[in-house]
Amino acid sequence: MRSFKLLDRLLGRSAAPAPFVSGESLRALQSALEAGKPCVLPLGTTVVPAPEYPEAERIAASIRDYPEDWAWTMKGYKLIHTPSGFVLWVANQDYGLAEVYSNGGKGDFSKPEQAIIWPAVEGWLARRKVGFTGRLPKARITGRSGTFWCYAKEHPWAGVGDSPEEAYRAWSHAISSQARNGMKPNEYLQVRSATL
Repeated sequence: MRSFKLLDRLLGRSAAPAPFVSGESLRALQSALEAGKPCVLPLGTTVVPAPEYPEAERIAASIRDYPEDWAWTMKGYKLIHTPSGFVLWVANQDYGLAEVYSNGGKGDFSKPEQAIIWPAVEGWLARRKVGFTGRLPKARITGRSGTFWCYAKEHPWAGVGDSPEEAYRAWSHAISSQARNGMKPNEYLQVRSATL
């Protein structure tokens, strides 16, 4: 071994620079940054600021990226993340967002956290919104002994009448406010709860 190589080896110098290994170099860089020491970043490194509210960012990303994981636990008030059981109170924007605890209590999110989560919640709500199309759902009419019943699985009301038309008319007036606008004065229709 030549004396210069031996001297370089003893002093810890190497002729060629060490190859860049991303995992090791970044760990050393991170420890230096956490310690507050100045350091030189490798060429092409992108520095990204850490999020100020990581929990809010995770919730918003989950609602935005995996909307099928979220469902109503109390329609109009509480959303549940079905894989984890995390419950989010979303009643209205004025009241604010809150985490619902298993004992029934709530932990409110701060205003900056709500500003991160609300756009994702509003997007989820907009996708799940079902508007009234003006068309009544498909109904089923059955009859026995001169009495006809009209009902649909989606609604808890059944219309009763002496003819299929009368039963359908009673049922449509029970479930549709638009149909009720067409009722005659002093007209009475027989409607029963289908849940009994």
